[in-house]
Amino acid sequence: MDPDKLTQPERALWQAFPRGEQVDLTSAWGVWARTVRAEVIRALLMGAVPAEPGRIAALRLDGALISGALALGHAVISGPVRLGHCTFDSAIDLSGARATDVDLHGSRLSGLLAPRAEIDGDLTMRACECTGQVLLTGAHVTGALNIEDSRLRNPQSVAIQANRLVVDDDLIAARATVEGAMQLGGARVGGLILLDGATLLCEGGVAIYARNLYVGARFLARDGFSCSGQITLVDATIEQDLNFRGASLRNPHGDALVAWGVRIGRNLALYQGFSVEGTMRLTGAQLGAELLVTDARLADPHGEGMRWRHVQATTLVLGPRLQADAVIDLRFSRFSVIRDDPACWPATLRLSGLSYDAIDPPLPALARVRWLRRDPDGYVVGNYETLAAMYRRHGADASARAVLLAKERDRREQLPWYGQTWAWIQEVSVGYGYRPLRAGAWLAAFLCVGTLVFGLHHPPPLGGTPPPAFNPFIYSVDLLVPLVNLGMRGAYDPQGPQRWLAYFLIASGWIFATTIAAGIARVLRRQ
Repeated sequence: MDPDKLTQPERALWQAFPRGEQVDLTSAWGVWARTVRAEVIRALLMGAVPAEPGRIAALRLDGALISGALALGHAVISGPVRLGHCTFDSAIDLSGARATDVDLHGSRLSGLLAPRAEIDGDLTMRACECTGQVLLTGAHVTGALNIEDSRLRNPQSVAIQANRLVVDDDLIAARATVEGAMQLGGARVGGLILLDGATLLCEGGVAIYARNLYVGARFLARDGFSCSGQITLVDATIEQDLNFRGASLRNPHGDALVAWGVRIGRNLALYQGFSVEGTMRLTGAQLGAELLVTDARLADPHGEGMRWRHVQATTLVLGPRLQADAVIDLRFSRFSVIRDDPACWPATLRLSGLSYDAIDPPLPALARVRWLRRDPDGYVVGNYETLAAMYRRHGADASARAVLLAKERDRREQLPWYGQTWAWIQEVSVGYGYRPLRAGAWLAAFLCVGTLVFGLHHPPPLGGTPPPAFNPFIYSVDLLVPLVNLGMRGAYDPQGPQRWLAYFLIASGWIFATTIAAGIARVLRRQ
């Protein structure tokens, strides 16, 4: 590069570079006074001018119009690069380059191509506008990647291609607007990912693809974060929190959030104005603490609902101020504690295989049975057994029995007519074994009736051996208790209505003996 052929702004940059001084062209008048050829910048960064003794050479240029392609593929750039508030007419090429800090703050870009680049420091694109792709596949940034307040536009395609990107510090995209997909598959971020207030626009597509993403701290998409399209966090690992406070996810004709197998060290928070329109899939998610869903609206016009199957967490919090216009599917999930607000129960809950140690508030047993009955699968025996076991662990045996009695009553509705008849007999007689005193009351009543009727008119004795002296009480007991012979049932022969009463007492004795035996067996199995 011949220094004598440089324009005035290029000469100023050429002279400032060895001393690392800034050249500010933002107030220069006219296009000519602000234009710097990309080849001049490339020559400086490739070592055309050495640093002055005792100084660090650096490119610091503000407000320039950069003409031509800035091709720095596989270059080794020793000093920091700042091209702030500049306008580029071609994409910047840093493919495979090695650089220190790169700062493009406030610039207007046609694209940034930096696959496999190694940047020892920060890559800053804060408040930038980019009308092409930002390509960071396989790149390594030892500091932070900052694109906050930027507008990156590549509609109907990929706006940020950063699969296998490694960022040792934070990835900051607060208040950014991204039109197009953001791909972070296999990326590793040592600090946090900050998307607070950001807007992602990928209608009907995958707005964030982050399969196998690793985040060393928190993933924050809060306070006005809005996503139109699908977020994919399949098999991602987030060491602390995944927080969607006040966020809005929208993909009404498909999946809004897909996080199969996600591992979160602490909380998944969907609260304080969070809303989702579309399916949420958290199957197999593992949380170290809470799944928090409060002051939120869950809607799914697509009809798939909130598929939170096989989720493991310490606590599930549902409500208050939860509006669920979708099925919440908790099948085979495991929580130590469920905290919910009965006023916010979804109309439909799938609970098969759900397990928990405690529910807060526990509520009366019948209220919790109504909770179970919101399952569209209908009668699921395990749901009742799990709830009863929870009450029993906390010493509420009466509530546990009430739940199990409700289980039998709901089961009765599934039986054919003859099965329902037998079930009704068990219900009336002994409460399916959970109301054993009821059988004693019935037996006492029948014994009193028999004693009274047979006491008023003794049945005649049978011929032959002289019978024992008649006792109406003992005679009634002999009729009621099967497999026991007190010597009176076969010695007297009741006539007319008394005969029918005797037959009734014998039949009742067998029925009560069978139902009591079934109830005792059920109690023993329960123990």
